[in-house]
Formats: sequence, structure tokens, C-alpha cells
Amino acid sequence: MSTSKNALIKLINLNKIKKKLNDEHVKFRLKIGFQFALIPLGSIVLAVILNYIVLKVAISLLSTLQSVKSFIAQDLIYLFAEKSLVEILPWTFLSSICLLVIGMTLANIMIRPFRIIGDFCETQLEGEKSSYNPEFIAELKLLSLFSEWFFHTIQVLKKTGSLKKIEVPSKYRRIHKPVFETNFFIHNFLIIIITTLITALLIQTGNDVLFEGVVEVIKEIYPHQRQATIFIQSISEVVSIISFLCIGLNVLFYLVYSFYLYSKVSTPAFGVFATMRSFISGKYSSRVHLIGYSYLRKHTRKLNKYLDYVEKEFSTKDN
Repeated sequence: MSTSKNALIKLINLNKIKKKLNDEHVKFRLKIGFQFALIPLGSIVLAVILNYIVLKVAISLLSTLQSVKSFIAQDLIYLFAEKSLVEILPWTFLSSICLLVIGMTLANIMIRPFRIIGDFCETQLEGEKSSYNPEFIAELKLLSLFSEWFFHTIQVLKKTGSLKKIEVPSKYRRIHKPVFETNFFIHNFLIIIITTLITALLIQTGNDVLFEGVVEVIKEIYPHQRQATIFIQSISEVVSIISFLCIGLNVLFYLVYSFYLYSKVSTPAFGVFATMRSFISGKYSSRVHLIGYSYLRKHTRKLNKYLDYVEKEFSTKDN
């Protein structure tokens, strides 16, 4: 009996997990999270390739020395390289987890303006008393400001018992395409800067650890201290260039990606705004129809149901 009960509990939990993973919102958050964690992969791969070239050059130079120890240069350097990788792997794993969490958090922030609208519409449909208070710190300003005016106007019209064509403020009538929300972009880009610092630190640490290993071999192999110092300085300059190049590439990747992320909310935000504007202007059949933005479907459906309710209950009384 106990075994059957445990099996049933496991099945229920498995179904819950499966249902959760099928949720478009969860899929979107996981997608952004994994993209955030994988973006540094390009710069890290480049760092590995360039460091490998440096190692091969160092081995070739050390092998030309007339030293009794020069023949073991390759084995020693590869030994230190393997040791460096072992030391870096745990930090790489922890950094990837951090980037995954940051990406999922950012995805949640991006969706928040739409969720606030959907939740308000849901409470209105359920007959609960609630006020619409969008947050303006890191939200889409156009959508937040207009939706606040929109819902307030609808509430006033509902009290009169009928919908009437409302003249939209002129500053909103002139908008015919997605606008660039500077504040929203900057706030989200600050998060991206944090991720860049994490990956930059990882790349720099990896290069430093590897460089220390090469220095140990050089000091052991070179017969003269002065020659060793010159070689170490040369290798140090090359390693520094590799670090700056890879970190710069990483910054570029994230910068381009930040614009990609912004496009994921700017277009649907304009779609919701345009629908609200048309509805309040008298086109009561206007509804939100977003193609390619399934992660917002749950919230836009709530808004469409709310518009259905308002049209059905009040628009017929206008004539």
C-alpha cells in the first residue's frame, strides 16, 4: 500500500514538473537563461584556441634550447595546462549557474509589465476590487503610462454605464511603431554588465592560472635568468592581449544580445498599446494578436477576455 502511494506521489510530481516545463512562460525563462550561460562560450573557446597556440610556440622555443631539461618542456607545460583546467572547471560551472539564474531573472523582469496587465484584467473579470499600479522603475514606460490611463478611463466609463469614444491624448496618437525605451534598456543592460564582469573574471582567471604554469616551466628550463625574464615578459604581453581580446568579444556578444532581448518586448508592447488605443478610440472589436510571442500569450489572453467583457457589457449601451 505504501509503495503504491509513493509511486502515485512520484507520478503526480512528475506530471506537475512536465506541466510546468510545457508552460510558455517557463520555457521562455529557461531559454533566456541558457542563452545567457552559453553566450560566453564563444569568447572562452577563442581564449582556449589562442592559449593553445601560445603554448605550442612556447614549447617550440623551449625545445630549441641546449638544456638537459628542454626535452621535457612539452610534458611539463601540458601537465600545468591540465592542472589549470582542473582548477578552473568548478569556477566555470558556478559561473554558468549564476548566468543561468541571472538570465531567467532578466526574462521575468522583461515579462513583468505584461503580467501586471494580465493580473489586473483577471481580478476585474473575477469581480474583485483592485487598482492598477504599474511599476515605473524598470518597466516599459509607454505601455505602463498608457495602460494606467486606459484602465482608469475604462473604470470611469463603466461607472457611467456605457462606453463612449474617447479622444486619445495627442502624444499617444503620433506613435505608429515600437519606441525605444531608454530607461528599460539601460536597467536591463546593467544586468548584462554584471554578467559580462562574471565571464571576464573567469577568462582572466583562466589565463592567469595557465600563465603561472608556463612561467614555472620557463624558470625550470632556461639556463640563464635574464633570458627567462625576457621570455616571461613576452609571454605575459601575449596572454594580456588574449585576455583583452576575449573580454572585448564577450562584451560585444552581450551588447548585441541586449538589443535582441529588447526586441522581444518592444514589439509586443507596441501591439498591446495599439490595441488599447484602438479600443478606447471606439474600435471595440480590437484585440491583441501577437504572432511569435507565445511566452506572452497567457497575459494577452487575459487582456482580450477583459476587452470582450467590457465590449459585451457596455458598448451596446452607447447607442
